[in-house]
Amino acid sequence: MGKDFWSSLPTIGKVADDLISWPFRVLFGGGTPLPHYEPTMARADVGEVMKKAREKAAASVHVFDPSGIETVRKFCKSRKDDRADMDISAVPAEARALLLSMSDDELHALGKASPGQVKKFLDGKRHQIDGVPVVGVHSPVPANDRSPRPSFDHRRWRDEAVLRRAIENRFKLG
Repeated sequence: MGKDFWSSLPTIGKVADDLISWPFRVLFGGGTPLPHYEPTMARADVGEVMKKAREKAAASVHVFDPSGIETVRKFCKSRKDDRADMDISAVPAEARALLLSMSDDELHALGKASPGQVKKFLDGKRHQIDGVPVVGVHSPVPANDRSPRPSFDHRRWRDEAVLRRAIENRFKLG
């Protein structure tokens, strides 16, 4: 008996719903049927129409890049042969000179960077892109400079650092 009652619960719920909603259907109407829709084009033509509309929309869009971010990204991602013909006039002069002198690895790292990092690169700020120099900051890299001390002399470096500290820090009084 419990199994029969359990299986008849959905039917009881539907009957209760019909009883509760009957006065509202009488007063406000049962709703109008949906209008019949007859398509005007065949199913095979829908794809072609969508493709033409997409091409038309893409042709009408004009890309305006005042900051030069997209120009830098296109320059970094293009091949060596194509870079010579690209117009990079949207890029500031210092950044343009640096772009033209960068190696392929540096260009690849710059091309993978976020738009915010590329904007910082163009503005000459610290951009934190590994391997890419900062615009306007050119620190000379000495070719054959050596450290004044050998690297294995850590103990003497430590002792000298302790001796050169201020005298107040060596002795605590009080």
